[in-house]
Amino acid sequence: MRYERYLNTRRINSKMMQKSSLEFPPGPSSHIPGKIVRSFVKDPINTLSKIADEYGDLSHFKLGRLHVYLINNPDYIEKILIYDHSNFSKGPRLQSAKRLLGEGLVTSEGEFHKSQRKLIQPLFLPKKISSYGAIMTDRALRMIQEWKNGSVVNIHSELMKVTLSIICKSVMDYDMESKQARDFGNAFSITKKYASRLQHPLGQILDRVPILPKVAQAKGAGKTLNTIVYGLISERRKVIEKGTNDKSFSGADLLSKLIKVQADDGSIMTDKQLRDEIITILIAGHETTSNALTWTYYLLSQNPQIERRVFEEIDSVLGGNSEEYKQLSIADLPKLNYVEKVFREAMRLYPPVWTMGRFVQNDYTLGGYTIPKGSSLMFSQYVMHHNTKYYDNPESFDPDRWTEEFKMHLPRFSYFPFGGGIRGCVGEPFAWQEGILLIATISSYWSMRLAPNQSVKLQPGITLNPKNGIKMKLKSRQRSS
Repeated sequence: MRYERYLNTRRINSKMMQKSSLEFPPGPSSHIPGKIVRSFVKDPINTLSKIADEYGDLSHFKLGRLHVYLINNPDYIEKILIYDHSNFSKGPRLQSAKRLLGEGLVTSEGEFHKSQRKLIQPLFLPKKISSYGAIMTDRALRMIQEWKNGSVVNIHSELMKVTLSIICKSVMDYDMESKQARDFGNAFSITKKYASRLQHPLGQILDRVPILPKVAQAKGAGKTLNTIVYGLISERRKVIEKGTNDKSFSGADLLSKLIKVQADDGSIMTDKQLRDEIITILIAGHETTSNALTWTYYLLSQNPQIERRVFEEIDSVLGGNSEEYKQLSIADLPKLNYVEKVFREAMRLYPPVWTMGRFVQNDYTLGGYTIPKGSSLMFSQYVMHHNTKYYDNPESFDPDRWTEEFKMHLPRFSYFPFGGGIRGCVGEPFAWQEGILLIATISSYWSMRLAPNQSVKLQPGITLNPKNGIKMKLKSRQRSS
């Protein structure tokens, strides 16, 4: 017995010596407690950009007690996300997002995630996505018909509402009326800000004090989101259970399919499971695209020559003369080549998903270093998309850089605005189609200029938002003949 204890003690001591002699990649360190944490919380994008610029493809730093490895090499990222993906789980940001999303497609893991994806994937196949084109253009037209020449709008708020309307109708076959949409948007905004607060240790401590105003506000917002989503589930259950004579109701939408699906043991999804899936689709399906479009219009407002070329392409596709100007359709999508380049370049400069993370499940070798189990890997689309190794003049807005030859030679994970890998965004093709069609529809009728006396700032949460939105002055277009 004593000999066994002796051997166990030696093994433990050996492991401790191995860990203490572990060689880390180069990276920032500070003798001032919490300096790197404060820098990261205050300005994560600038902090990561500086680390990547100074230390290269693979660097190491500590956020509190957590060992973080910043990956800034597209081949390394491809290895992690595709070839060795089974050795990693979702990173800290998406773990904290479970507070809002529950166990939906974005946050779930393992076999449960695979079964969910199998159910949802058919709604985002190319033929099905094409069928949503008319909904996308119709909802965009409804939005811009409410605008007035010379008025100022918060373009981020407008695009959040229209993309929410589009995802509701396309995937849920549900028309979210205006008050519901406002309530959902306001509640989501509050909950999203609070989720960012929970990523800070102090925020997690304060979360335990329910009488604090922000805690109470977040709980109220969560209740509002749940009321809307559970109401939608309840209504659809009643329609399915009673049957319907309404020929417009096909039951082919995601919500109806999830309600009707049965597991191998004959069980059906609980309302809680349905809630997690639906709220994930609603939020993930509209926020990323609305952010990407907001930054697109911000860039166009600052680059009138590029905006003029967008107008010229749209006019050539749709007719030019106002009396003959036809409504955009899905058939026009392949002709909008320059619009696609503009959208692509906007997402390079302002990727809707600006960073990703993974937890290491087992010790992992990368770039000649051993990364221990329990460490956090981080890779930033924003940092990678501004890397001078892959992009000339990376800070400039240059849609013309996106030639077929340039795309062909660009490493796979030097451009990944919606993430990527085995668990890549199931709705990415939906977002590409929606973005191009909305730009073409909106810019058929309106030009925008940044309203004066406002400061446009990045707000990097789970996605890359403009802090306080972006106000635009609208100008009705006089289309050329």
